[in-house]
Amino acid sequence: MTDFQRARQPEQKTLRREALIAAATALFDEEGPTGTGLNAIAARAGFTKSNIYRYFESREEVLLTLLLQEQEAFVAALITRLDSLTPGFVGAAAAAISSEFLARQRYCKLISMFSSVLEQNVSEDSIATYKRAISTQIEPIAPALMRALPSLSLSDAQWLFRVIATLIAGMWPAAYPSAAAQRVLDRDEFRGFKPVPEQDLPRAILALLRGIGA
Repeated sequence: MTDFQRARQPEQKTLRREALIAAATALFDEEGPTGTGLNAIAARAGFTKSNIYRYFESREEVLLTLLLQEQEAFVAALITRLDSLTPGFVGAAAAAISSEFLARQRYCKLISMFSSVLEQNVSEDSIATYKRAISTQIEPIAPALMRALPSLSLSDAQWLFRVIATLIAGMWPAAYPSAAAQRVLDRDEFRGFKPVPEQDLPRAILALLRGIGA
């Protein structure tokens, strides 16, 4: 149980924020987004709900912080993967990009929630802060893409990642629907409605790369 005394030192505040993020991560994996409310996060971390507001303004800000944490790990892994490739092989680059996304289901799910959910109960200043942090984190991806695919321009490399993120934002909810929607999709007449990320994401990324002349 977390000590309910107010954290007064920066390191104490950091520890409490980390405890809340750890609780949110566990709940997000176990219960999904709907089970990751402030009451549940507080109970898992040993806080009271009112205590959380000293460290985060909303449940959405907790999940935005988790998104940044997931993205930091993703970017580091993707750059390492791209730098291991023989330059110029488009298929290998598409496979590397898609496999790094597919290996991080939590990150993809958070991407899919970013505009429609996570930005809905957060202040304008917080949205701007998180967008700047996201931009800073993904900035090294474009040069890594250019090292793997020297024919790419900087603008094309930057565009590519933004479009892939948009693609994932639309694909993930359709690929992982509610139980009721899944039962409908299991009917023969609707089988073509559900994307299969393991098949569709690599194909889509390869098509994007070829489309910009990589």
